[in-house]
Amino acid sequence: MAKIYYRTYKNLNKKSNAYGKTYARLISQGTLVTDDICRHIQKHGTIYTSDVVKGVVEKFINCFEELLLEGYKLKLDGLGTFYLAGRCEGAEDEKTFDASKFKSVMVRFLADQSKKSEYTTRLMTSKASLANIKTLTEAGEEGAGSSTGGDDTTIENP
Repeated sequence: MAKIYYRTYKNLNKKSNAYGKTYARLISQGTLVTDDICRHIQKHGTIYTSDVVKGVVEKFINCFEELLLEGYKLKLDGLGTFYLAGRCEGAEDEKTFDASKFKSVMVRFLADQSKKSEYTTRLMTSKASLANIKTLTEAGEEGAGSSTGGDDTTIENP
């Protein structure tokens, strides 16, 4: 099973109730761009070549933006819903509020939590195999797949 690496850090914010406690952040292995994703999809046995898959994905991306900007939420069954959210400053009352109060518009994502989804918090938590990034750096690249002393943790269903 692939591992998701994490790095520990100590909370140094003296104003926080969690001051001095150790936490962890998940480490990304990098970013896959559209071409990478299309090649990956093609390798999973599709009859379409990666350039055909890329054409479909690019068309989806163009339509995705268009539909979001028309005010639609976009739900991909089993994955989740993308929607727009805005950040704005307040006004004294409704009469003085206008669109100039908006400072930003961003895309948000809410994972599908239905029973048919493979991406619910419960399922992702139960499938995740976590390992401290120190096990990778201490053991070197070759040792990344093996445990080096109990730092690997698979989270059970909460």
